[in-house]
Amino acid sequence: MRREYSETVALDAGVLIALATGESSAKTVAERIADGESTFVCTELALCELSYTLCRRLGWEKAWRRIDSLVKSSSITVVPSQMLWSEAAKIKCDARIALPECFTLAAGNITNGRALFARRERELVDAIEKGHITQRLESLS
Repeated sequence: MRREYSETVALDAGVLIALATGESSAKTVAERIADGESTFVCTELALCELSYTLCRRLGWEKAWRRIDSLVKSSSITVVPSQMLWSEAAKIKCDARIALPECFTLAAGNITNGRALFARRERELVDAIEKGHITQRLESLS
């Protein structure tokens, strides 16, 4: 029986890549997804980043099969960009961070959840320290 949790976690592309490639840093997240813990979302940009990264490692056909399987599994909900772009733009206006990270933070915001990144990149840490990012976020490492 699937348990109901109120927490939503927005996964950045780095987390999706870690999950897809079986990195040990993503083991706990993979277990939580499999157990039905929480609600997991990602952005279309994160899926795009995952797609081209897997394509470079596996070739397009194998990469596409994995992406298609992930999307059809409904274990991670893809939040459409049209729901995120204005929130992402507000974040980008204040913080000097990469646009895909702004979209992940926006997904966390609009779902009343938190963002999960593979690593705490220096630009994210700087933006947090300067008060430009106040959203809840975590990292695998």
